[in-house]
Amino acid sequence: MDYSMNDLLHGAQVMASSVFGRRSEYKLQFNHEEDGFWYVDFPGWPFDHHNLMMVAGADKLCDFLSDDDLYAYVSVIPSNRRLDKPGYACLVQGEHSLTGGSTYTVTNLPGFEREIWLCPVTLFVLGRYPKYIYIKKTDSQDR
Repeated sequence: MDYSMNDLLHGAQVMASSVFGRRSEYKLQFNHEEDGFWYVDFPGWPFDHHNLMMVAGADKLCDFLSDDDLYAYVSVIPSNRRLDKPGYACLVQGEHSLTGGSTYTVTNLPGFEREIWLCPVTLFVLGRYPKYIYIKKTDSQDR
């Protein structure tokens, strides 16, 4: 984890585009790689690949959402207020800190109602740790 100034500047540009380019909905892909771990598919990620690994329950959520144990495709709607989103599971934020990630309790997903942890990469992907994250399994064609 010895990053050059160019690495850090590129990371800051990626972060700025996430923060200032917020969208109301994201289509995310997670890949189950040869090492047995799940990773968020983040083209152009400027830091070590292992930072994209799903752990602490997020990996189990990928298992749950995957049809083929290779990929999980998810529609994600971040929000700081409760929304009425039929067909979406809701992740409700618990403890969080800027560098320590955020815990979420997964609700409205029968068969998978538990707590997960999302690492600070969430800041790059969504631009923030939202109070609520609405997720729905999708097909690869929906990306």
